[in-house]
Amino acid sequence: MKKNQFKVVSLIIVMVVGAIIGFASSIGNPILAGGGMFAGMAVLYLVKRTVKGVVEDEMNFHINHLASTLTLKLIAICFATVGAILIAMRNTYPQYMDLGFFLAYASCLIIVLYAIFYSYYNRKYEA
Repeated sequence: MKKNQFKVVSLIIVMVVGAIIGFASSIGNPILAGGGMFAGMAVLYLVKRTVKGVVEDEMNFHINHLASTLTLKLIAICFATVGAILIAMRNTYPQYMDLGFFLAYASCLIIVLYAIFYSYYNRKYEA
């Protein structure tokens, strides 16, 4: 299979998985949604193995790394900021205080996980 054919097939797989998840959500069946997602990932993996030529190169990996790192940082900052604002507004809007604490704890968890993975890979590759 060529790279362009792979793009078309992967788009079709994503559309089918989206339809399955949408249908499963409408009938309230989380098992079908999870199964459809994992089946789609498995089919996509099997199809990717049949591609002749380069699907991803070092530049794609580098761009992916930069984009995911920036996304992670922005999400952590946004969660922390919105969480702090919601906690600070606890006298005016007390119903949002729990959401504020959830976002604040989620940002802390993201930062801790990032630090753990960073130290692990730093030791593994001794950068």
